[in-house]
Amino acid sequence: MTGKQDRRAFLKVAGSTGVLGLTGLAGCSGDGGDGSSDGGDGGGGGDGSDGGSTGDSDGGMNVIKLGGSMSLTGDNADLGQLYKDAYELTIQRINESGGVEAGDGNTYELEMILRDDGTDASQSKSIYQELIDREGIDYLLGPYSSTVTLPASAVAAQNQKPMVEGGGASPEIFAQGNEWIFGLLPTANKYAKSYIDMCLAQDSTPESIAILAEDGTFSQSTAEGARNKISNTDLELVVDQTFPSDTSDLSTNLGKVRDSEADILLLCAHQKHNIILANQMESQDVNVDAAMGTVGSLNESFKDEAGANGDYMYGPSSWAVNADFDDPVYGKTGDFVSAIEENYDYTPDYHSAAGEAVILTYMNAFQNVDELNPTAVRDHIRQAEFSTVYGTVAFDDSGVIDKNMLVYQWQPESDLQIVYPDNVAQSDPVYPMPDWSER
Repeated sequence: MTGKQDRRAFLKVAGSTGVLGLTGLAGCSGDGGDGSSDGGDGGGGGDGSDGGSTGDSDGGMNVIKLGGSMSLTGDNADLGQLYKDAYELTIQRINESGGVEAGDGNTYELEMILRDDGTDASQSKSIYQELIDREGIDYLLGPYSSTVTLPASAVAAQNQKPMVEGGGASPEIFAQGNEWIFGLLPTANKYAKSYIDMCLAQDSTPESIAILAEDGTFSQSTAEGARNKISNTDLELVVDQTFPSDTSDLSTNLGKVRDSEADILLLCAHQKHNIILANQMESQDVNVDAAMGTVGSLNESFKDEAGANGDYMYGPSSWAVNADFDDPVYGKTGDFVSAIEENYDYTPDYHSAAGEAVILTYMNAFQNVDELNPTAVRDHIRQAEFSTVYGTVAFDDSGVIDKNMLVYQWQPESDLQIVYPDNVAQSDPVYPMPDWSER
């Protein structure tokens, strides 16, 4: 396989045209899975089809098109890549095994059009409207980040097209009465609860907590969920600060955490800020018993950037890499993990598994509806229950999956370990974290 950096280089080129296309056995076969085998122009209606979500491929097989936007450049490109890789590998596996035997009696290949939105909400909205208007896409793959997913989901509702997403977790997305959006991540207000429970379960019980939160939709929802959790404990909230999403300096905020002598720290933010936090905690000599970042603190790219400063950091996950769920495409969770590692040279995380489940949510619907149309597919998704590498997928009345978060910790001797809850823990948490002077 072509290396990860080579694929990144391709994505920067593809970003200038704004689209990645995937059909048939494209993906990881020979060309590094970058979708460049079809010229990177997304296929559009120029493949012999009528430009709609269903049509014929060049080889004569019926085709169902899935379309969406994703963060493929910019600060969130590392996370966007995880979804893209999971999407394309899963589609490749489905097509290689003969396609989708749909409930209407036909067999279909899946084709994907995935465009780069750079985590820009306005750009994403334009992409989805264009995919619907010009490409005739009926089945939408949601974007990454709650700030982008919320307005994108409104486009889905306005056009009455189902959107299945694994990258937006703000409760606000699912509080709009939108019957066309389905989310595979626990809502953001749940992200910090298991971490707080874990800390309170330690022999040396914390008495105070500090919250630093970026001003984005997801992070603010995460912070509010944490505040509600804290209000039902004996913890004292001694620092509660919001910072701009574009900041590259948390030293002032961390100085307040240090001066408050907070026992534990919660960062409600994304990967860029987790890296900043890990490095500036060291430079500002901020010593706490535990520190967690809500998104991006578990990725290998976080640890590569933060180095030893990332040791002992915690992060939440809706999925465990050592889970053992049945899956109709890969067989078992472990087979999915091996496939990602072999094809892309990294270990998948919950973003990857949620991405696989996005594709399987559509596959399951296509297999079980008598007629392929957006309303029938939406209605089936709403009541479906099936197994994937991510676990059981079933949606509540608001369209969100019901899952609790696990807590991981970077441990110097054993790398990334599940440390909570106890019944799935791989090791005990290193709590309290050693002071910087002792590392």
